[in-house]
Amino acid sequence: MSRSVLDRLKDILYSADLAARYAAGLKSDTLAAANQERDAVLFRIAIIGEIASTLPREILALAPEIPWIAIKNMRNHIIHGYWQIDFGIVANTIASDLEPLKATAYRLISLMERTQ
Repeated sequence: MSRSVLDRLKDILYSADLAARYAAGLKSDTLAAANQERDAVLFRIAIIGEIASTLPREILALAPEIPWIAIKNMRNHIIHGYWQIDFGIVANTIASDLEPLKATAYRLISLMERTQ
């Protein structure tokens, strides 16, 4: 059964929160060496990318400030190019990109809840 758009946006929030928590305070080299944290963070980032690839264009268009294609591409790289992951990019994504993504997801969720 397919998940609703609202549920998928909530899943983005959940995965972004977990990725940030799992990587809290870890620099890129430490994250790369910390097997459990690394794998958990990569899984959550891949989930976010998978969700982004299933959101309708109309929803993506409501948040042009979010680099949706880059999010999808990062998921693809994690899944298909796992042996060449740059943990500097992963650490930067966690430090710089998750909070704006969460803020946008909150905004979209609020918008959808008001229109239902």
